Amino acid sequence: MRFAPRFLLRKAAACALFAIAPTFADAQTAAAPGTHGFVVANMDRSVKPGDDFYRYANGNWISRTEIPPDRSYIDPYGGDYDDSSNDLTRERIAGLIEEAAGADATAGSNSRKIADLYHCFMDEATIEARGLAPLRPHLDAIAAIRDKHELARVLGESLRAGRLNIDNFETANLFGLRIGPGFNDPEHYAAYLLQGGLELPDREYYLSDTGSMRDLRFKYQTHVSAMLKLAGFTDTEVRAQHVVELEHAIAEKHVPMTERHNINKANNTWKQADFAANAPGLDWAEYFRGAGLSRQGSFIVWQPSAFGGESALVASVALETWKDWLVFHLIEDYAAVLPKALADERFAFFDKTLSGATAQRPRQVRGIALVNDLLGDALGQEYAQRYFAPKTKAQIEAMVGNIIAAYRRRIDALSWMDPATKAEAQTKLTTLYGRNRLSGDLARLLSVRSQGR
Repeated sequence: MRFAPRFLLRKAAACALFAIAPTFADAQTAAAPGTHGFVVANMDRSVKPGDDFYRYANGNWISRTEIPPDRSYIDPYGGDYDDSSNDLTRERIAGLIEEAAGADATAGSNSRKIADLYHCFMDEATIEARGLAPLRPHLDAIAAIRDKHELARVLGESLRAGRLNIDNFETANLFGLRIGPGFNDPEHYAAYLLQGGLELPDREYYLSDTGSMRDLRFKYQTHVSAMLKLAGFTDTEVRAQHVVELEHAIAEKHVPMTERHNINKANNTWKQADFAANAPGLDWAEYFRGAGLSRQGSFIVWQPSAFGGESALVASVALETWKDWLVFHLIEDYAAVLPKALADERFAFFDKTLSGATAQRPRQVRGIALVNDLLGDALGQEYAQRYFAPKTKAQIEAMVGNIIAAYRRRIDALSWMDPATKAEAQTKLTTLYGRNRLSGDLARLLSVRSQGR
């Protein structure tokens, strides 16, 4: 039995589609010319730009804007699905989901998948009645771990290629997996491994000695204890202390944020045989077997020192502590769809204490967000069929064509580039244009765009 994957998958194709479709499809109702660009009314000209440029540029908007109680931030420029500028998009998404929920679509269709997921989340009575039963096989698998060899397999089963990219280095799994063009061979994809293991956002949350961070760590340990207690475990205060101590030790091994973008330090190709020598402690053969990667010949290890440190912790930290760490991470991952007490406790710490939201969103709103998260491809296809007209597609393709043409003219005009290099650049542009043209498989195309968010 494979160990449970990370639960909250993020937005896929729908993100990019929802970002661009209203822009073109609603051109008829767009704001009048002159309202785009810099909004002078948002500036606070009483502040000298040399003293505080941020306040100078945004002061009036900050002063008059109130963050809704169920959000931790808002972005006036539409950088996120939840931003106010995306109200029309959210309306349409909600409409599609509610329409699907009220229909009796064919089994296996996008509409039926959307409806089934939404109904499952909204059926609170069944969720309460089942309790932790959906997690029981995984909890039993953790309880059955007898030694560090079996622990390595279970840790490997949690390895997933999720949202990790060159801008997002965080995963609560022990290590993270990213697939991307190789540093040394960009014509082929490579498997990158990254440090992980923390539920809090960054190592500084564990290591900083400021009063606010010390207070946050105390509240976090209380939260860990509460989640374990709600899940039916005993001695939860001691277990929570050990879990937080383990995460603190992991944080000490992590590479600081300031060093993560240093590509020269990240380009470390390890063959599978190298792991045991370079990062002893973890049974790497069993780890990769659990991850289904026994046949992967090599990896690019982004933070080698963290791998050495975390692997050593697998060997040195008590097995029972690692099992409690796995249990807590499993429950935390699934809390949003577990009984209300667990979902509320997770909100109280991560959304309220950590992020600043003061009210939880209505369940219907959370259900719509869940469908958008987990069925982004299916929802994106439904959205495209309803709102992405052929005329819109033609407008976007014309826009991309104009951009490519401008690039071609600029390449031809470059005085420092020789003819052979110009020819290569033009060929690359042709490839780029071909890869970005809108095809019938719109959701797949847009999922590429969304991975960069």
